[in-house]
Amino acid sequence: MNHWPNRLLRSGAVLVLAALLLAFAPARAQNDGGIVSSTADYIYGQTMRFHLSATGIGPVHAITLYFRLGASADSFAVAIDVPAGQEIDVSYALDLTQTRLPPFIAVTYWWELERDEDTLIVPEQTISYTDDQFNWSQLVETDEAGGGSVRFHWTGEGTAVGERARDLVFEMLPRLAPLLPVEQVLPFDVYIYPSTADLSAAMRLAGRDFQPGQTYPELGVVLATVVNPETAEAELRPELARGLVDLLLFQGLGQSAYRIPPWLTHGLAGAVRGAADIPGDDALRAAISSESTLPVAELCAGLPIGGELAAAQSEALVSFIVTNYGDAAARDLVAAFAAGDDCPAALQRTLQLTPAQLEAAWLRSLHSSAGRSTAELAVWIGLAVAGFALAGLLLLRPRRPAA
Repeated sequence: MNHWPNRLLRSGAVLVLAALLLAFAPARAQNDGGIVSSTADYIYGQTMRFHLSATGIGPVHAITLYFRLGASADSFAVAIDVPAGQEIDVSYALDLTQTRLPPFIAVTYWWELERDEDTLIVPEQTISYTDDQFNWSQLVETDEAGGGSVRFHWTGEGTAVGERARDLVFEMLPRLAPLLPVEQVLPFDVYIYPSTADLSAAMRLAGRDFQPGQTYPELGVVLATVVNPETAEAELRPELARGLVDLLLFQGLGQSAYRIPPWLTHGLAGAVRGAADIPGDDALRAAISSESTLPVAELCAGLPIGGELAAAQSEALVSFIVTNYGDAAARDLVAAFAAGDDCPAALQRTLQLTPAQLEAAWLRSLHSSAGRSTAELAVWIGLAVAGFALAGLLLLRPRRPAA
């Protein structure tokens, strides 16, 4: 992967301000002395309004507004009534209670004005449909080597939350690089909401049901929450890890990313999270001790990860695969699922193991590690006892009387 973020350029307020000004500046075109101006604005979850004004461009017979959503090649056309007189001042309101736009999507729009001898085309513009119920702070990180940029958005005062999210994302990206069959990271946004309730409300206004832990890679964003800035890192790590894995898989594989089973995506997220999941680790230790771990065949069935044990065991399995078969095995396993293999076929192709054999090998490695740890502990205890015994003998050894 030659285009993963390497060296970062930390942009300052001037760059961010310039980007915002460009995003909201009206398009102006001059034509034979005439002036055309186009703008758009919206109220989140209610309406998006497109405006066009023109003077000095001659008689106009028809006005058409075009817009398209995100990267889609399909566009929508709306015929606008031509006003009487020489000046044009028209608008079109898109009812967002009826047409539910995906949140955070980019809407590209342009106008065509038919005249006697030609058609005047107003250049394309883009407006980002972002939740405007909050005053967002923004920080942009750009990969100088050509891997695009990541834009971080958060609410509240100060820069600590945004900077912590930035540090974590660029800590995780290099860890993900060897594990995913993705050639290039495309630019994306990270939105950090102040609570799960706020995030849920924003998604609901845009016609999406939100469940904690759910990701929306097709939106091109990573969503997270930070309730308490003092615990931002602990809150962000699991959400950013899951969001990055799902987003980059979607970027690289498209709809095929949905073929990858939850145990593998959870395991990959655990591999790059960079911190232990203490409740999950406790659940896994208890299951190993009681011989009640989940059958790998059950995880292979593609069922959602519904508890701490399933999540922790998924992470342990991916860790076992990477440790014993290398990063390429995880990458090839992802590619096999994306190509349409079921779980037994994917494991056989990449590891030459059945689900039962993988489970047996993983459990053997756990018992072997436990045995080594016990033996090492016994050696250290033996050395300590021997040391104390030697010290006791020296203390009890009779001293020669002074001459």
